[in-house]
Amino acid sequence: MKALIVDPRLAGCSGDMFLSAFIDLIDNNNILDEVILKINQLFQTGLEVKTHIISKKGIKSTHLELKIDQDIKIRHATEIADLMDKLMDNLDITVNTKKLAISILNALFQAESAVHNTPIEKLHLHETASIDTILDIAGTAYIIEKAGLSNVPILGLPVNTGSGFINIAHGTVSVPPPAVLEILRNNDYSFFSDNVKGELLTPTGVAILATIVSKQITDFPPITISKIGYGAGTKELESRANVLRLILADIPDEESKHYLTMLETHLDDVSGEILGGIVSNLLEMGALDVSYYPLIMKKNRPGWTLRIICDDDKSSELALYVMKELGTLGVREKRFARYELERRVVEKKVIINKNEYICRYKERILNNEIIGAKPEYEDLAKISKELKIPIIELEKELLRQYKGNEDLE
Repeated sequence: MKALIVDPRLAGCSGDMFLSAFIDLIDNNNILDEVILKINQLFQTGLEVKTHIISKKGIKSTHLELKIDQDIKIRHATEIADLMDKLMDNLDITVNTKKLAISILNALFQAESAVHNTPIEKLHLHETASIDTILDIAGTAYIIEKAGLSNVPILGLPVNTGSGFINIAHGTVSVPPPAVLEILRNNDYSFFSDNVKGELLTPTGVAILATIVSKQITDFPPITISKIGYGAGTKELESRANVLRLILADIPDEESKHYLTMLETHLDDVSGEILGGIVSNLLEMGALDVSYYPLIMKKNRPGWTLRIICDDDKSSELALYVMKELGTLGVREKRFARYELERRVVEKKVIINKNEYICRYKERILNNEIIGAKPEYEDLAKISKELKIPIIELEKELLRQYKGNEDLE
């Protein structure tokens, strides 16, 4: 499966960095010609865009240089939306590409509206009311279609925001500025700062990032790389290359693979009663599997290893619960993949000693073929107790009835 991975961990992202990275990725300096032509025809801006190959801290990158004779003078959100509509209607693109551009612009408007407590129809913009913002948004949507990436999953890594303070039209604000923070919040997008001074993540950059990404990831999945693109920002950062990285990759088909988290801790002062009780609590909280087994710890002390398997989004809650309830000072975490068969539960009518019952069977399926089945233990135990038939014999009969007269391996 093809996938596009957006990696903004090093130096965040901006609108022009996205355009530069996409151009670098597909190695086509002329892909925006139609967009630039239509902007100049419709808005008489005298826009010129030059593409340069530069080095950012030793990394070969693409950088866009913009020249604008006459920027747009409107500042109201509704008027800017009309300009975007007009531009997209005049481009040779699909309806979905237009919708993508409008969605990115709306992400900006909604954030500014929330920050200023002003309805969008009355919203007055400053930094984002420019032709380069329109180019960044329309150009990104346009390239995604023309590069054949419209139906490719886009995976996003956490974004670096920078730190410190910047000056905007409303005065000095902390990084990330309010509109950026609002877009991150609205889209539940993961971000961090590693103390690079200054703004690394712009409102247009985060609006594009949060809108085009179909799934967030925290690290690279198993991939083989087809292409890499680097888009350079204008700033020179002292400690690193100011680049946004795009990676076009092949991801193995993982329909049968499920990524899970394993939590482990060693315990040497917990009684068996408490440990036994904690298992039920963890399962009720969403753990998929809980086990514990004995070990010899330091100073030859007997102890236990408690192991919990859970989905990634449950790991933090379960680890904190274990530390609170059992007094352990730490819980180890490891992410792993588990291959899984498709499973489903079906109900079948069975007759045992002339008595009719409904028994549930759990079927195991591989490539749309049932490769095995087993009666659910609760039903097995209930019938066994009622008819006083040993479970091992009853199970054989239930399997025989599941598959007719043939034994089911």
